[in-house]
Amino acid sequence: MYFYLTGVDHKTTPLDVRENIYRRRKDMDDFLTSRSGIEARSLITCNRIEIYAVGENADDVFFNMSGLNRVLPALSGYAYVKRGEKEVARHALRLACGLESQLRGEYQIFTQLKAWAGKEDFPCELGGLWHDVLASAERIRAFSGLKESRRNIADIVLDDLKKNSGIKDPPEIIVVGTGKIAELIARRGKTGARLNFIAHKNHVKAVSLAEVSGGRAFSFGDISELSCHADAVISATSSPHYVLKKEHFLGMIEKRKKPLYVYDLAFPRDVEPAVGSVDGVFLKNLRDLDAAILEVNRSQQEQVDLAAELVEETLEKREGAAYVN
Repeated sequence: MYFYLTGVDHKTTPLDVRENIYRRRKDMDDFLTSRSGIEARSLITCNRIEIYAVGENADDVFFNMSGLNRVLPALSGYAYVKRGEKEVARHALRLACGLESQLRGEYQIFTQLKAWAGKEDFPCELGGLWHDVLASAERIRAFSGLKESRRNIADIVLDDLKKNSGIKDPPEIIVVGTGKIAELIARRGKTGARLNFIAHKNHVKAVSLAEVSGGRAFSFGDISELSCHADAVISATSSPHYVLKKEHFLGMIEKRKKPLYVYDLAFPRDVEPAVGSVDGVFLKNLRDLDAAILEVNRSQQEQVDLAAELVEETLEKREGAAYVN
């Protein structure tokens, strides 16, 4: 079998280009499902959009994937390509170990990949590759010490808020969205922050997160009023469009006596860039947290280096088995 991968990520491709590709994801998936003679699936996370394919031979795969650039023209100028089972497996294994993440060694990417590859309709040949990759990644993470590293983007944001805002009292934070980021923040909620969860769609989940963290749950219509008193807004929904716009914050200007820190952690972005022009609002995204992320990465460089060595050892040991071209 011949394996193939193409994709873009935070290292290779500007955010606006990745967002444009994301908004064509239905066209992308329609293209993939129309292919005959190969298996193909797209993977979308906050930092990457990738397409994995496998067929009987290279000719079948390249013939079936040859029209992809017409469907996603933005892909061709930035995409990386991995060809053959070993190279695709290497990339997948590094990905599952968190070595390709912005926050190196992060655990969340492993859980995302496990859920993605564990779907009932996941193709057989691709599923076999990912089953081996995830099993190997779990062992590598445990042996290297990355499994014990539970630093995540929620930690980075809350630490950044504490470090740069000058807030002396426990901060009051609005969390927009009820997904993974909101869950991570909720688990830290009882460390002092006063949390207000706003559901973009799932109010029941917002109530559940509030109960876990000792916070409160509100509807999306409350965002403007809550912003008059909060210290920060952290937004991470799954919406394909902006959910927070300049107009949501204009009414608070006369009522506030302190800055408002707005963290946009979503992909695509949740917050209209014009929000950053509102007086007293400091808008940040993941790129603005690069320095804090780099500091965490440096603190666990030894574990990351060991994991990278173990990835290569794993591939060498499997040369005569699962990862043979």
